[in-house]
Amino acid sequence: MVIPLLVQAMSESRTAAFTRVGNDWRHWMRTAKTLFGASKILRCERERGPASIEIFTIWTELMLTAFGIECLIKAIWLRQGHPLAQNGKYVPMPNEEPHNLVKLCHAARIALDSRETDALERISYIARSIGRYPIAKKAGQIEVGLSWNSVDDGIIQNLIVKLQKKLRQNAT
Repeated sequence: MVIPLLVQAMSESRTAAFTRVGNDWRHWMRTAKTLFGASKILRCERERGPASIEIFTIWTELMLTAFGIECLIKAIWLRQGHPLAQNGKYVPMPNEEPHNLVKLCHAARIALDSRETDALERISYIARSIGRYPIAKKAGQIEVGLSWNSVDDGIIQNLIVKLQKKLRQNAT
């Protein structure tokens, strides 16, 4: 519940609160759920019909899903006993690149098959670029012929279930 967390945070120093919240896998899991929920809401609005801007939100939906997956990976990392916050600062995972879900999975020892790897590479690109900006950071980073379809949706949904299951297991 938000109120007890707020009261507890007010009695702690900002650094201590940041470190405590940043290292609690439950907060990362909860954030993942809200990101998945936001993506689902956008999708439902888009599928209602082409009456408004929502028909253009597919990349934004996928960006939100990618950020949710990233939160699940980081929750798993925490369950494995690693920190993500120390002394009031974020502690990156080994070889962390912004929103590169394949590298994050490798760091957290999450096995991926070739279909999962391919889908995660594409959704990572979407999260870093066209999900939130009209262009990538450099022309050479533009994905020509980028596509996404219902098969990809299924791969990602199955991966989310796999990550949630791994999260519920004891830390390894």
